[in-house]
Amino acid sequence: MPLVKSFTQAQWDAAARRLDALPEKPAHEHRVNVCDAVKSMQPQISGAKRKGYTLEEIVQQLAQEGVDISTSTLRYAIQRATKESKSEPVGKKITTTTPTVASPRAKKPNQTRSWSADSAERESRQDGGKTVTTPGSMVIRDAFSFEITPDIENL
Repeated sequence: MPLVKSFTQAQWDAAARRLDALPEKPAHEHRVNVCDAVKSMQPQISGAKRKGYTLEEIVQQLAQEGVDISTSTLRYAIQRATKESKSEPVGKKITTTTPTVASPRAKKPNQTRSWSADSAERESRQDGGKTVTTPGSMVIRDAFSFEITPDIENL
């Protein structure tokens, strides 16, 4: 069993003072992970791709500058940076205070159903009502296959 380490408050205070007293590191010594670097270099990478360069060729160019990463690492970092940039809010939402008028085609509150309830009902109707799929059940099934239940007897 691992030994739980404990330290005195004086030790923590001394460590905090030491960290506060550290000088600022020069910018060229700051470590940057691949995802953050690719996120900041997205315009340059996109520009190189528009010029006709492949990701393999871009990786070769990066390696000449000492950035030795694989093509799959670059591809993953680009996908992640793109995903993060799409999930970040672009700007503030502008809300207007216009009176809402109910349109004749608008759904009534009692007519709205969730997607999962609709799909579960369709699944149970498709095979004649033999299988009832409810949220949280352990039956895995789609429209073109048989039901799969986990083997819980031989655990």
